[in-house]
Amino acid sequence: MMTAASIGATSARGYADYLESRTVAPEQGDYYLGRDGAPAEAPGRWLTDPAALARVGVAPGTVEPDHLRALMEGRRPGAGDPAWLRAAGPDGTRAGGIDVTFSAPKSVSIAWALGDQRAALEAAHHAAVEAAVGYLRETVELTVRYDAAVGSAVPARAADVHAAAFTHTTARGVGAEAPDPQLHSHVVLTSVEREDGSVAAVRSRPVLRAAREVGAYYRAHLAGELRALGYAIEPAGEDGRYFRISGISEQMERAFSARTEEVQRAAREFRTRHGREPERGELRDLAVRTRERKALPRDRGELDRVWERRGLEAGVNREVVDALRAAASRVRRSTARSS
Repeated sequence: MMTAASIGATSARGYADYLESRTVAPEQGDYYLGRDGAPAEAPGRWLTDPAALARVGVAPGTVEPDHLRALMEGRRPGAGDPAWLRAAGPDGTRAGGIDVTFSAPKSVSIAWALGDQRAALEAAHHAAVEAAVGYLRETVELTVRYDAAVGSAVPARAADVHAAAFTHTTARGVGAEAPDPQLHSHVVLTSVEREDGSVAAVRSRPVLRAAREVGAYYRAHLAGELRALGYAIEPAGEDGRYFRISGISEQMERAFSARTEEVQRAAREFRTRHGREPERGELRDLAVRTRERKALPRDRGELDRVWERRGLEAGVNREVVDALRAAASRVRRSTARSS
């Protein structure tokens, strides 16, 4: 799925500092940025054309913390006095950007946590995220241009978007519990490059409206990547809009979904208190309010052992996950012979 949230115009630096402050020693988890600029287990990476990055003074590849902060503030990295890349808004401030989050289905995270294909599953997720960001850039009007015919600015597609992706593999812990596995990426859209080469803020409303469509594109691309790795998939969700890896049951997913259950419980309490469903913004606020700092074991090995124990209780382990690919391969070979 995909969710999107605007980063306040006055909170860009605080938001970037928050990302950095959440980091710990690399062996304890994967976060946005490393403490004091040192890379963490999963450093950010730019999803922008290298030439477009060069035009705003950023090197491609791994995201440098100061570069991210500068672009979120609307200025060129490394400049002495503020060298503004984009104009201020009517209130004199510059929007920090948009945080777009792509989350793999829970069954994919379970296969990642318990199977032997972590690198391959992360690569599949990264490819789907990159494809979805490309689809967003190509189909959503992220900026405006001046139209002489109407004498005013009109919505327009961007030539490129300055996007930094950060991959996490755990959800937030619930209470003192170890976090669930959750393969997901936060993509920070800091600004866009227009067709005329100028830099502007990202229009947030079109991104929010496109979340469902772009999320579906991400899932479709991820499903294709998973099939290429040998997994079979099946529809999931009440209307079949989602999918799961065949062989990983809904019961197994629930065993690794404490954070989801927590948010759903908060939503039920909201309905009891207010007599209605929470709206999108209210549901997002509920999710934020129920967050706790990620409760982490001492190292990755300890976290893996927690997941292994939890999986055994739910009837899924490394052998089960690895067998899913073999079973799917046998079915495909049988189908190919019969056709």
